[in-house]
Amino acid sequence: MYILGVNGWIRGIHDASAALFYNGKLIAAAEEERFSRRKHAFNSLPYAAMNYCLEEAGITADEIAHIAVGWNLAELDQYYGKEGMKQTEMLDIVFPKQMFPRMKDPDFHLIPHHVSHAAASFYESGFDQATIVVVDGSGENESISIARGDKKSGSVEILKTYPLRSSLGIFYEAVTLFCGLGKFGEGKTMGLASYADPVHTFPTLLEGPPQLTDDQNRDDVVLKAWLTYLQSHFQSQTKVPGYDFDPLYGTLQKQDHSLSYASIAASAQQSLEDSLVQIVKEAVQLTGIKQVCLTGGVALNCVANRKVANLPEVSGLYIQPASSDSGVSIGAAAWLSAQCGLDVTVPLDHVYSGPSFSEAQILEVLNQFHLSFQKPVHLEEEVSQLLINNKVVARFDGKMEMGPRALGNRSILSNPSSKEMLERVNHIKLREQWRPLAPSMTVELKDRVLVEQEASPHMLLSSEVRSEQRDHVPAIVHVDYSTRAQVVDKRMNERYWNLLTTFADMSGVPTLMNTSFNIGPEPIVCTPVHALKSFYASGIDALILGPFLIQK
Repeated sequence: MYILGVNGWIRGIHDASAALFYNGKLIAAAEEERFSRRKHAFNSLPYAAMNYCLEEAGITADEIAHIAVGWNLAELDQYYGKEGMKQTEMLDIVFPKQMFPRMKDPDFHLIPHHVSHAAASFYESGFDQATIVVVDGSGENESISIARGDKKSGSVEILKTYPLRSSLGIFYEAVTLFCGLGKFGEGKTMGLASYADPVHTFPTLLEGPPQLTDDQNRDDVVLKAWLTYLQSHFQSQTKVPGYDFDPLYGTLQKQDHSLSYASIAASAQQSLEDSLVQIVKEAVQLTGIKQVCLTGGVALNCVANRKVANLPEVSGLYIQPASSDSGVSIGAAAWLSAQCGLDVTVPLDHVYSGPSFSEAQILEVLNQFHLSFQKPVHLEEEVSQLLINNKVVARFDGKMEMGPRALGNRSILSNPSSKEMLERVNHIKLREQWRPLAPSMTVELKDRVLVEQEASPHMLLSSEVRSEQRDHVPAIVHVDYSTRAQVVDKRMNERYWNLLTTFADMSGVPTLMNTSFNIGPEPIVCTPVHALKSFYASGIDALILGPFLIQK
């Protein structure tokens, strides 16, 4: 039985995506932005991603038994004053016959948003039972959900929710906008927070903005209320010493200033961490289960995640790599699969669930553009030597990653032993120079670099870099000595593991700097043509394209 999971709609939605399950097993998943080249794929349906899923499985639309959308679209439309659409009409929009010809329609299901988030994290985790915490901007009417997952019964049960006024995601978004870092710039806020101390205090986040009334349970109202609070509170502050962020030029200067954005970011980060820890403690007490699944957009905050991982109440932590709304397509399909009595299984390497391209397909593109290239017998050795020589190398190989982090298959790689490489890669990617970049390392070498025993295969846990390594790999050490490491297991990505191992053996450097293969505001590359376009339009020195190597 094929079940197609969907995140997307014509209004009020971001991070459109699709995922396909067959008899309870994840077959394919991808984000629409990678195909459309529109970052976050706002207010759209994942038509290209759905088409990829069907092609990957080698099936037609007639073989789809169920479609599961990770939102209650009826409630979403009611929010936007567009209620009244029947489910048959919704199906015609989500899965139009003009694009997906078929003789019969699949059954159509609307899965609550936080149920979809929770199911994705739980079924990916491998836990038999788990406490599940969903923390994002908003679902249909809630901002935080506590759930219990049980593999044996196939259930994901929501036990408690918090209203939209309690949204940690909306609070952090407001701080991000106030600091001039832009929509979806929360990762910048997290990085900026390390440049100052948390000298400010905020109202209790779970109670919401002070001036909000109980009946104002709308995300736009909550966001406006937090922005009003920030403007009234901080624009009347006296001088605060610290780093000041210039949002126009993306620079930090150490000086006294009437408004220190870094200290505001640091204080907001501290408040977020305290609130998240409080919620997780409450959740574990409610379920009695110490294995925790964390998901929702706030779960992309790797610094806050580390605080959760270190809690004595938590014996095991799984953070969904596609914790943003792109992951709810996986969750909606997984939840419905379980409801249909299927044993839900998600492979260990599930994060690599997007399109891949054969050697013949890549060769056809290279010949089409009359490009010079090599096919090295010892590709890892040749690439490692380029990296040792401080060349910047993009890697396009294997299946595309699902989620916002490039985990080796659509990555820009460089040697972290020189601080100048951080500046150069940030310049290539058109990023602010103060922003940190992350490392990849093999599981066998992580203890040489990281203080903490527990590390993330998906770059979702902040870790402290060992003092003896900080001068050897300065490009991946943030101002507070932290880093957001990806630890690579050979079973998950053997070819990338081989490259990391070869580089470490040849250079003595136990890690590579890894950032996503995209330039500026564009999405991560999906196809060989995307990769070539970004390669030739940037300062990247070399490109791995499957088994081929191109150098400028």
